[in-house]
Amino acid sequence: MEGEVARVLGYYRLGQVSAVRRIESGFVDEKWLVETDQGRYFLKRRHPRRRQSARVIHAQHELIQTLRQWGFPAPSVIPTLRGDTFLLLEGEQYEVQKYIDGGPYHQGRPEHLQAAARLLGSYHTLVEGFAPQALRERGVLYAPAKAREILRRLCESWQLEQDPHLAQIAWQMDTCVDQLADRFSRHGDLPYVVIHGDYHAGNLLFDGDRIVGVVDYDKANWQPRVAEMAEALIYFASPRPGHLKHLVYPGFLEWEPFRRFLQAYTRDGVLIEGEICALPDYICCIWFSFSLQRLWEKSAQCPTQAAEALHEVLTLVDWALTRRAEMIKVAQAAMRKE
Repeated sequence: MEGEVARVLGYYRLGQVSAVRRIESGFVDEKWLVETDQGRYFLKRRHPRRRQSARVIHAQHELIQTLRQWGFPAPSVIPTLRGDTFLLLEGEQYEVQKYIDGGPYHQGRPEHLQAAARLLGSYHTLVEGFAPQALRERGVLYAPAKAREILRRLCESWQLEQDPHLAQIAWQMDTCVDQLADRFSRHGDLPYVVIHGDYHAGNLLFDGDRIVGVVDYDKANWQPRVAEMAEALIYFASPRPGHLKHLVYPGFLEWEPFRRFLQAYTRDGVLIEGEICALPDYICCIWFSFSLQRLWEKSAQCPTQAAEALHEVLTLVDWALTRRAEMIKVAQAAMRKE
């Protein structure tokens, strides 16, 4: 790795390198902290699954630069010697940013949750009107049709129809997708923005209770604004540790952080009534789709715990469906700043 880093740094003007240290945080990209006589820098090599076309990367970097001009705590991207904002070398994609000193998000600290919510509201307000064509290429992230396709793949891979009990669970899941499809058909036109795409605690850097850095824009793309709010609430209002054993999600949402996040978000952002009504449906769709996707990725063959894992998915989905009215009520009150 040292040779690789040295070769990459040769394409930048960062000064005399004094130390290079691998950063172990994160689960996908490879990252290094580079110290030189000119400062500290963050070097990232994109994971193959997260590689993008040059026009998409340039658009994401344009987003970062625009946010910085507006005073948002986005990182500073360092250009190569040729002036490009990323480096393509032997098929690998690299980028360098100024290193941001900051501490982690603390789950039990209300001020951190409120700061995260306020900054997401600020982000959504700032990016209104920012819509480069390159970031519209990903397509819809969450939709019942996608959820149904994931369920179909899992049914085929795990051969659920061969076990009557598992086949019954699959039928119940298909019924849930029908309900979601009916709900999504009533959403109407929802506001779209370029979402951050990965807004969670691991991408927030704090100095005390103030956020000094929001990093990792590799998933920034054009989506319904409510989709990002649903993702954020799933992360910031979930219990930790949770009670689910087999899923990527720890458990049901907790009402107090759910309410606090929405209230803080409204200081700088706002959801329209249509988004508020769609919010529980997006939460349900995300839970359903990603839970099944991760189960399918973890095991191509039906595991012995299949029934237990699939029941956990149904439990999550049922929670979202049966508490839809309550979620809408809490969100409406938050938007009214009650």
